[in-house]
Amino acid sequence: MNFRKMKFQQWVLVLLFALITLSSSAAPSWNGSTGTENGWPLVSNPSQSMQGDETITAEELWRLGDEDDEQEIVFGLIGDGIVDDLENAYLLDTILTTIYQIGPDGTIDATIGSEGDGPGEFRNTQSLIFMPNGDLGIQEMMPGGIATIGRDGQPKPSFSYGEAGSPVMKHIMKVDATANGVVIGQTVAEFDESQTLTSVHSLACYDSDGTVKNLLFENVEKQSGGAITLGGSGNDFTRRWSLGPQGRVIVFQENQEYKLEIFGADGKPEMLIRRDYEPVRRSDKDIEQDERQQETMRQRFGDNFAQPVATMARHISNAFVRPNGNLWVQNSQGDVDCPENSIGYFDVFNTDGQYVKRVRIEADYDPDRDNFRLLGKNLLVFKEAQKAPERTTTSGGGGMSMVMISGGGGADEEDDDEEPRPYEVVFYRLP
Repeated sequence: MNFRKMKFQQWVLVLLFALITLSSSAAPSWNGSTGTENGWPLVSNPSQSMQGDETITAEELWRLGDEDDEQEIVFGLIGDGIVDDLENAYLLDTILTTIYQIGPDGTIDATIGSEGDGPGEFRNTQSLIFMPNGDLGIQEMMPGGIATIGRDGQPKPSFSYGEAGSPVMKHIMKVDATANGVVIGQTVAEFDESQTLTSVHSLACYDSDGTVKNLLFENVEKQSGGAITLGGSGNDFTRRWSLGPQGRVIVFQENQEYKLEIFGADGKPEMLIRRDYEPVRRSDKDIEQDERQQETMRQRFGDNFAQPVATMARHISNAFVRPNGNLWVQNSQGDVDCPENSIGYFDVFNTDGQYVKRVRIEADYDPDRDNFRLLGKNLLVFKEAQKAPERTTTSGGGGMSMVMISGGGGADEEDDDEEPRPYEVVFYRLP
């Protein structure tokens, strides 16, 4: 063909064909469907993503607590951490009852807080958040509460919420906050005169003054007996949720359904995301470990505290909202498929709820020993956190006892002859 003699129209047709071909190869089509389910806008996804798998490598910025740490810090146990927009990290030591403020270069700039019950003091801690005004909020396990303290260490009043008067027992299962308010999943329990136990499980968003803005879920249970357990293997909206930066709440309460319920900042149903999913059986090792723990519970506290041991893994274990609005979902398939030195595979959904790809994060991580927290563009890895000694917290009143077990449960049998490893914290930036 003599290209020099081609007419202008022919050139245009050739260019259009090339653009269409490139566009179709670069942008795979989505094969899901949309509709409604019980009034929710529904996005149903196939089992396969549009773009396949992708691997990203996390950039390590600093590491504290290891033998090469020039600051020679020795952690009790870092149970949680958060990061501000300037990449200052705040690490909650649940054993030493203090918060470490770490600069972007890994330097310990300050220690904040101390153990106690007064302003700026806390005890029996579980997690750390930024309050709507930017102060630090420390979740206390039993009795449930949120202590607050300024980032400069100045004591602040505890966050008060809910109805006036204190119930027999209140336990916060999970808490998080944005400028839109404080979201709390909790269980409130009380015996009546006939010794019937009423447990109210709820997930709600509160204003900064502690009043309810939006009640997303509530479930009332009644039972007879002198014990209640916090936890178990059932569906649970009090703990299985995540909070987006704009106040959206993503709930993944179902055990054996790949289902994400997304509420807007106004508390109204915004989107329901589903994905075709093949269940995953838990490993024999994990099942046996849980069975041993439940037997220990029976021996310590009686049969009322023991829970059935699940043989199938939860479809969704966590979900994270990324800075671009995409949703990264951690699930049992991704955990099983994950190679060494990786933090699982995450299903990535775009803001329309479409299953785009799977992403694997390369980092220094052992899923049998470590924990992690994905925070915007950053990643915190808590080395050896799953090997921390088990801590049992009990509290009660009015004839009722409540039990909370935290920590990793100690070393496995095959680790008995192994030298204890230090509790390290590794801080990463994601590309």
